[in-house]
Amino acid sequence: MILKLALQMAREDYEDRRECTRQGIELARQAGKYKGHAPKTAAHARIVALHRAGYSITKTAELAGCSVSQVKRVWAMREGTPNEKAGSHYCGQRKTLTNIG
Repeated sequence: MILKLALQMAREDYEDRRECTRQGIELARQAGKYKGHAPKTAAHARIVALHRAGYSITKTAELAGCSVSQVKRVWAMREGTPNEKAGSHYCGQRKTLTNIG
């Protein structure tokens, strides 16, 4: 019984802290102080230029001094296609025995 009470108090404290943090972030966003990380436009332009020049993704990453995944992310943003890491990779077709191949 005492253990249940202690667990409930701990859970309420945790939820209170989470709520206060969420409210603080929201207030900071409204005040314009919580903007996130600005993209490196020069690096993005270099990646696009190298890739359009015909370099492979791996070679583009090597020449631009970044990772292969960064090149893929920038190129996907540039082309307007959804990126798998962005959470929109589901194509709407489930794998079944008839369409696996």
